[in-house]
Amino acid sequence: MTAPGRDGASGSGLGATSVPDVTVVVPVRDTARWLPEALASLDAQRCRDRIEVVVVDDGSTDGSGEIAEAYARDRPSVRLVRQENAGLGAARNRGTDLASGRYLAFLDSDDLYAEGGLDALLAAAERHDADVVIGDMLGMPPRPSPAWRRELVVGERVIGSVAEAPDIVGNPSACNKIFRRELVTAAGARFSEGTAFEDVLFTLPLLLRARRVVLTDRPCYRYRTRDDGSSIMDSRGRPERIMQHLAVVERLVGGLADQPPAVRRAVARWAGHMQLHYTRRAASALGDAELAAFAHRMSILLKEIAPEVLAEFVTGLGGGLRAVGAYRGDPELIKRPVSSASLRVLSGRVYLDVPELDRFGDLLMARPLSAVISRIGAAGEGALIRVEGHVNCPGLLAAAGEERPDLLLELGDAVLRRRIRVTRAKPGRFAWSCHFAGDDLPPGDSVLRLIVRDRFGAETALPLTVAEHATASVRLSVTTGRGTVLRRLGGAVRRRARVG
Repeated sequence: MTAPGRDGASGSGLGATSVPDVTVVVPVRDTARWLPEALASLDAQRCRDRIEVVVVDDGSTDGSGEIAEAYARDRPSVRLVRQENAGLGAARNRGTDLASGRYLAFLDSDDLYAEGGLDALLAAAERHDADVVIGDMLGMPPRPSPAWRRELVVGERVIGSVAEAPDIVGNPSACNKIFRRELVTAAGARFSEGTAFEDVLFTLPLLLRARRVVLTDRPCYRYRTRDDGSSIMDSRGRPERIMQHLAVVERLVGGLADQPPAVRRAVARWAGHMQLHYTRRAASALGDAELAAFAHRMSILLKEIAPEVLAEFVTGLGGGLRAVGAYRGDPELIKRPVSSASLRVLSGRVYLDVPELDRFGDLLMARPLSAVISRIGAAGEGALIRVEGHVNCPGLLAAAGEERPDLLLELGDAVLRRRIRVTRAKPGRFAWSCHFAGDDLPPGDSVLRLIVRDRFGAETALPLTVAEHATASVRLSVTTGRGTVLRRLGGAVRRRARVG
């Protein structure tokens, strides 16, 4: 190995006249525990003799630099660079500047290439004359399958735009890809420095600029979840990470003006999805002033993202209200996503009845919405039947003592209807009761339902269940001759309550 030059680099590359097929940049920072295995996975690739390796020691203090130096000593294709700690983005940029290969690849020093993984990426690039190749990446230990992976399951294919595979935008990692170096140079692509999420503004602009992208379902890369909590990905809930992610997404979305509508939608969809997660983290992690600033910036960012785009990723009213808070720039609604609005019925679905319903649509859908019977029995000494239960809907706020004009307990097919009264309440759940006069009850079996009826008269029925029999319908069976009311849970047990 040659002595380090003035730039802190050592090694002489593949030779003065040979151009490597691919340069692999390996940034290293205190990963002595995993670095040997990472480098061994690189050496195991069949195309190893066509690879230039640039190892950037980013100020390691645990012996990683010595491991890298030993690795480079007997390998002319390896260049070792030492620098003061400047962060992952800066280390990758340093390695990129020194690369001479036709393609660029990135291996984090705690991860691995899968067996034949880099071989497969390079072969696909050469087979299709591709600007970018994207392979599958697997977690160590295994992690849930992300949505972007469904773009790979059809096997190898070539796309000319991310609009043809919009979910792939959800994989901004640089590590399961190779990039034509000419494209990187022409685009001036750089990793973000001094911040987390450094891949986003490097990878996604290159995907948008590439004329030919290959997707392959071949597992190419294995990324490690560290068991000591030291990974950048373990710190996503910290206030500085939340604000850094917002800044990265603002820059990404702000650069979409010249892109076709389908591409803008694909990127905005991913950006909105990710910011929903970070808005939830912001609600608990940021102080009042930080949250106010975050909310204001989110309201500006979301002018570029339609509410129906975010609604795809919202599964409950609470999450929808938090998204509405982000659109409004309302830090209080982000922190406490609840509403005491009445209910509205549209096409059989239940929503909050608020003035902005037309704008926010499915973000204001009352879901999941369920109603449960907890007790049916005689009310005191009078000839009354008291029905008790509770309603669950995260995000819905009721007040104890109020009579709900939008919720009616129905006996039979609209034979009897009574408003319910809230007896106890907390955000997302309230208990209720309702009374029927025994003499008003029709003989025979009658199904109990909870009816949502809005101020315009539109209505829909919520099937009532019983907590211990979640799939059973609830019926009243009345025997008029003896004045006896039975509660029946489908075909299950019966309990008696005498009235009159």
